[in-house]
Amino acid sequence: MKYGYFDNENREYVIERPDVPVSWNNYLGVKYLCTVISHNAGGYTFFKSTEHHRITRFRPNGIPLDRPGHYFYIRDDGTGEFWSISWQPVGKDLTRAKYTCRHGLSYSKFQCDYNDVAAEQLLFIPVADDVELWDVKLKNKSAESRNLSIFTYVEFSYHHVEIDNQNFQMSLYASGSNYQEGIIEYDFFYEPWTFHFFASNFDPDSYDCVRDTFIGNYRTETNPFGVEHGQLQNSSELGGNHCAAFHKKLSIAPGEEQRFIFMLGVGSRQEAGYAIKIKYSDLQTVDAAFAELKQYWEEKTSVLQCKTPHPGLDTMINTWTLYQAETCVVWSRFASFIEVGGRVGLGYRDTCQDIMSVVHTNPDKTKQRIIQLLKGHTSIGYGLHLFDPDVFEPEEAKLPGVKLPTVVPRPSPSDIVHGLEDVCADDAIWLVASICEWIVETGDYGFFDDVIPYADDGTWTVYEHLTKILDFSADYIGNHGICQGLRADWNDCLNLGGGESAMVSFMHYWARLQFLLKQLRNCSVKTTLKNIRPWLKKSEWRVRRCCGTAHGTSAAIQKKASRLAPTKLKKANCF
Repeated sequence: MKYGYFDNENREYVIERPDVPVSWNNYLGVKYLCTVISHNAGGYTFFKSTEHHRITRFRPNGIPLDRPGHYFYIRDDGTGEFWSISWQPVGKDLTRAKYTCRHGLSYSKFQCDYNDVAAEQLLFIPVADDVELWDVKLKNKSAESRNLSIFTYVEFSYHHVEIDNQNFQMSLYASGSNYQEGIIEYDFFYEPWTFHFFASNFDPDSYDCVRDTFIGNYRTETNPFGVEHGQLQNSSELGGNHCAAFHKKLSIAPGEEQRFIFMLGVGSRQEAGYAIKIKYSDLQTVDAAFAELKQYWEEKTSVLQCKTPHPGLDTMINTWTLYQAETCVVWSRFASFIEVGGRVGLGYRDTCQDIMSVVHTNPDKTKQRIIQLLKGHTSIGYGLHLFDPDVFEPEEAKLPGVKLPTVVPRPSPSDIVHGLEDVCADDAIWLVASICEWIVETGDYGFFDDVIPYADDGTWTVYEHLTKILDFSADYIGNHGICQGLRADWNDCLNLGGGESAMVSFMHYWARLQFLLKQLRNCSVKTTLKNIRPWLKKSEWRVRRCCGTAHGTSAAIQKKASRLAPTKLKKANCF
């Protein structure tokens, strides 16, 4: 059954049937603010941290799917009928209404054609500002003037995933909301520096800041009381559950199109809201911000383009594989509808693999991730399978001496450095190849000499970190001379209990080869082939034990290395 297709010209995936049995998600934002949004506009927004700086709320693994979301309702004030631009949450009959979702590179566009009204809701986060913009267009396709009402809805989070989901005797007194001068401001009391806001390029006719007032008792986002009755109640409250709902009455002439801008942002009304409202009430500024976002991705995708006999491969390589890896490098893999923010940090091997994919398009962010992984590397030689990199950074003091209910005791590095019983033997090996790829791509061979601390004890150069990784695999071998998998190798679900792993042995050999060949591109690195040759012989022997072949001998590697840089090798006396 076909639900959509790839539009290669616009670099979009187009969903023409919104009744997809599972969520089809996209990621908005390329720096600090992120929205994870589904094909039906369900999802959540966070700022930097999925766990501790949520902006909008989300109820994962629920029924119906993907609630709540970032919704836009349209009401025919003549008949009282209403619908949403995204198919959900109202869910009109698909034989009577046409819905399309276009997931692009850091934007999503929802389109609806129903009741002689063509509507479009474009969601994106500008490169330069921490604000999610809704660019909404309505066109009257009928021969008569239409009297319509439009409504927005997002539900605010209690800022922390934990508070969203437990201990509501605290949560329900944690925040307040108010409306002033066209802006709804959400105030999180337990953190005096935390505010969010919602604004538009017009002054609404009515509003609601209280979720239960907008939705009503025994109702859902499918049939909110405020939309059904065509009027909001100007509610606000200290405590309770909060939302951002605007209402505007309008009249549209036959063939006329009207456009509206909405802004969901980080910060207080005074510090950010007023300035953002003024800035993005200008339609040309909105258009320029979207053009800048498109150009941002055009520059990245243009770095590598291929044409093969297989069009599907071209589609993946030229757009979507890069986009997926960039998204993972920026946000890690702990922001989705599967990992919804209660578990955060960096997966060691996952991050290494993502880095290797985008060193050519995002050298700065991949370097940041590499340094974080090195700080999560132990002096014994293994990496921390899953860790929060913030633990190894100086803690930012918001209000020193103030004890706040939301403050979770921060673990010390010693609390998260696990022992051998929890080591996945392949984790750190991936980092060798990732660093080598980054150095070759950037030409920054001096990075080998940068000094970075271990997670547990001591401070050493990047080069010495890598030798520790290679030595670790060489030291932990089984009865047959094959590298141990320790708790697990790449297959996390297979607990090896110290058993041998052919995969880790192959990876060990591969990592040593990458380490050698990348260094030989610049022999200024303080190492020689004489020092590396014993490593190659050991790992080569393990590979032969695994597969019964002598392919890839040290002599062959040395010959390849000589072809790579014979002049430099002789000059540096590497042999």
